[in-house]
Amino acid sequence: MGIICDSISRYKLDADQILANLNKLFQGMLIRSSGVDQIKERVVARIKSKDVADIEGWKNFVNEEIYNSEFGQTTKALVTNAMQDAKANYNDQTLPLLSLLFLANSDQSTFLNAFKAVNLAQRAGQTGANIQNVYNMIPGNLSGLTGQGIFGIASGVKNIIDNVGGVVHQAQNPNLVRINDLKNLVSYYINFLTLLPVNLLGKFGEGSPMKGYFITVLNNAFNKGVQDTFVNNTLFTGYEGKEEVNVEEFFNQNYNTLRNDNQIRKDFVTSYINNLTPTDIIKLMAE
Repeated sequence: MGIICDSISRYKLDADQILANLNKLFQGMLIRSSGVDQIKERVVARIKSKDVADIEGWKNFVNEEIYNSEFGQTTKALVTNAMQDAKANYNDQTLPLLSLLFLANSDQSTFLNAFKAVNLAQRAGQTGANIQNVYNMIPGNLSGLTGQGIFGIASGVKNIIDNVGGVVHQAQNPNLVRINDLKNLVSYYINFLTLLPVNLLGKFGEGSPMKGYFITVLNNAFNKGVQDTFVNNTLFTGYEGKEEVNVEEFFNQNYNTLRNDNQIRKDFVTSYINNLTPTDIIKLMAE
């Protein structure tokens, strides 16, 4: 009898039903019908512009790409949250732009070429910014420089050398990317696909109706601990202790997984449901 009740309860918590509206949000975004080469050109141009202070311009660009007419308020708020997440948790406002590459229409070969081009443009931009920062640190009167000031300039120069060296190294080895850069991008992207839009769907009520417990399930299933485990144990397994990643090797293993955002979300939700007790399920469905 207990087994029967358990089966009935679990059947009522249907992952596809819970995810239907969230999937509709992503599948209806304009970028899903845009070629990755087209997106690559726009992203590279935006990165090369070096106008990092134009936050509204960056937001408008991302909003144009992920716009979904059925979720107008949700997508607009999602862009704002996405930009804030990139700055607050990763200190890299290019991450929303880079994530667009995963959402655009591509195959593995065209995606790889686009990713390499954008990655090199991003690294070159970072180096230019570091050079400007150190230039701004140098006082007009060098004779008044303190020991601490000299140390600051020395540290800045070291950063320049490290970053320029990184760009040259990647230009000579276009298949290589620093593992921290790639892991930050992938971690950011997984959060964007899963947790970031959930409460916005509940707030604005756009798309298909969602029961109250759907939001609870999604928030729990997509929590940051689950995301980190997926990134470390599924996507980056075997890369422990490495400083660089061969992007062809990485995306040969993970491109199809990262492109199938519906399946990522379903795997998270299914795993969460399967770990609930019948009592947990009854409490959830009473919300």
